[in-house]
Amino acid sequence: MKYAYIEITERCNFCCPFCPSATLQNSRGEMSAELFQNVLQKLSGNVEEIFLHVLGEPLLHSEFPRILQIAESFQIPVNLTTNGSLIAKNSPLILRSKIIRQINFSTHAYAYLPREKALEILQQTLDFTDALSNTHPEVYVNFRLWNDHSDAISRDWNSIVLQKLTEYFHVPLCDSEFSVRRKSTPICGRIYIHRDSRFEWPNGKAEENENGTCHGVKDQCAILFDGRVVPCCLDYRGQIVLGKFPENSFAEIFEGIRATQMRNGFLQHKLTETFCRRCAFAKRFANTRNVK
Repeated sequence: MKYAYIEITERCNFCCPFCPSATLQNSRGEMSAELFQNVLQKLSGNVEEIFLHVLGEPLLHSEFPRILQIAESFQIPVNLTTNGSLIAKNSPLILRSKIIRQINFSTHAYAYLPREKALEILQQTLDFTDALSNTHPEVYVNFRLWNDHSDAISRDWNSIVLQKLTEYFHVPLCDSEFSVRRKSTPICGRIYIHRDSRFEWPNGKAEENENGTCHGVKDQCAILFDGRVVPCCLDYRGQIVLGKFPENSFAEIFEGIRATQMRNGFLQHKLTETFCRRCAFAKRFANTRNVK
């Protein structure tokens, strides 16, 4: 399996309208360092890379330095998706790390902040990226934006980000370069703008569609903060619990009946779970054939 998304914390210091994290009312959980180590023991040799999020801002984890240390001990490459608001504070730690493979900055989230604060955080991400490219040029950095021209807030903010990136890196960038088949635009080295269509998190209310496929249980899985294992990074509520770490082994979970039925269904272009039938992401592949 290529990816495992590990939700080290549900907590977030942003309240973005497009993220379900903003709707969570109960106290949010955090994965203990001990459980994280147990999770990596289960994943070691079974997955190629990990992402430190499902919901939540990973840099808010109370033991984030320990989390990185554990990941380094297992030598599993780490992909970090962050809103960037704590990147300056954690810069020395991350710049010392040898296990980070990629950092994604959710710059589309800044569109919903007061403009002065948004520009401050954006500048911090730029300064960090500059330092990172000097110390670890092998690490990928993505500045993520929504490609939603119907949303005036996103459209205006995208223009500002492109202007700032152009000025900072001295590379001309324009909004017209986006393509659904070519979402990443290189800036310099391994630094990119990544623009994607806005998607809706599954909420169980969408119309069902039996046809489609997904990367879940084939190429990816997710582990929620309490150890529950779900098929993909969109199942933040644990609608399809396949097992739990550390109680179950990787093989027990992904060679089990439910995971096997899902995987075979995806290969046949059939969605076996109600959650999947109401997932907008799976519908992106509704007309795809011969998926391997």
